[in-house]
Amino acid sequence: MAKIPDKQGIFFELDGVVVQNARLAEDGTPNWLDRSIEALGRIDPQQFRLFIATSRQDIAFGELKEREFTRFCEAFLVRMQQEQIPIAKIYSCPYHPKGKGRFRKESVFRKPGPGIYKMAQQEFDLNLQRCWMIGHTTADVLAGQRAELGTILVRTGKGGQDGEFDVEPHFVEDDFYNAIARVNQFEYSLRV
Repeated sequence: MAKIPDKQGIFFELDGVVVQNARLAEDGTPNWLDRSIEALGRIDPQQFRLFIATSRQDIAFGELKEREFTRFCEAFLVRMQQEQIPIAKIYSCPYHPKGKGRFRKESVFRKPGPGIYKMAQQEFDLNLQRCWMIGHTTADVLAGQRAELGTILVRTGKGGQDGEFDVEPHFVEDDFYNAIARVNQFEYSLRV
């Protein structure tokens, strides 16, 4: 793969952004949101590396088992391979300070902390100021802001209505498809 000129990446949350939730449907496939696969296909892999950045509070509180999430990720990646959409890495944090058992602890990787992005920066030599975070919660936006990424809040999922933090994303779009169109438009405007 050609070297990415500005070391750019697009990070996105799973639940409420690309899929309804990180659980498999009865047929063993993810519950994709409308046009999310098409949107992923509109990202130029020569320009951006793609990363999943997800806080798994559902695992921390025992609502989703780790192995179920692993199976979900495997099915997700199989579909991405079929579509020839390269996912560089899945970053997930199953910890929460009020979680259950071994998942009950604070972690710098749990959003709104910027740990996931800082780790990706080290592992992939990214220029975070040229990267994007697309999410559906205020924690997604705040985490992206703390890491100095461009932030896009989508109106799907929680649509920023979780009331957890008071944040202003760079852009608000109806869905992931429109968010990717916004990224492409913004990046194109920098080149002309």
